[in-house]
Amino acid sequence: MTVLVIDDHRLVGTSLVLALRGHALDARSATGRTLAALLDEAAALPPGLVLLDLDLGRGDDGTELDGVELVAPLCAAGWTVLVVTGTSDRSRVAAAVCRGAVGWVAKSAPFEDLVRAAVDAAAGFPVLAPAERAELVALHRRTVADRTGRPADRDRLLDRLTPRELEVLRALAEGKRARAIAEESWVALSTVRSQIRAILTKLEVNSQLQAAALGRELLAPRRDRD
Repeated sequence: MTVLVIDDHRLVGTSLVLALRGHALDARSATGRTLAALLDEAAALPPGLVLLDLDLGRGDDGTELDGVELVAPLCAAGWTVLVVTGTSDRSRVAAAVCRGAVGWVAKSAPFEDLVRAAVDAAAGFPVLAPAERAELVALHRRTVADRTGRPADRDRLLDRLTPRELEVLRALAEGKRARAIAEESWVALSTVRSQIRAILTKLEVNSQLQAAALGRELLAPRRDRD
């Protein structure tokens, strides 16, 4: 699997690349110095895993490069994104997770923990506990509400769903898989998968897991969400 390390700290990036190559992963460091260049660099590779720092220093144009802005387009292009960052701003980590990152690891963690998290993410294993994911989603919603003076826009995303898509989202929030939903509804599995893809698009999330987590939050009784 391809692993692209996006980090402006060369020592950290090089160390991760060498360690991951020792795990039979095709690891390399990104060299782009603008967000567009980094996305172009990723587009030239087969999608795999991105290890992404959120503070990428100043780009060639003198502006600060915010790794959070890379998460959604990388996920949309088929990459799995794991945040590896030294930021102390947890709200930025929350924003990255809500945009599609599968999890995060602090750079202050032991190096072997960073490598293990990357290897696990590359293998498709979960690297973020459900409870912490829910905590980060809630933090992001509060941050958006504080910044805009109104509830997070995600609260209105349910209005985009058809009645059937809402039923499917509710089933996902209950932990049901696509096959079980299809069997209970007496419809083809391909139909349910198509409905799930529509739900992901309309809720602006990148995975079934994220849709289920968001569904549990938005479908809960109002008194439990305030």
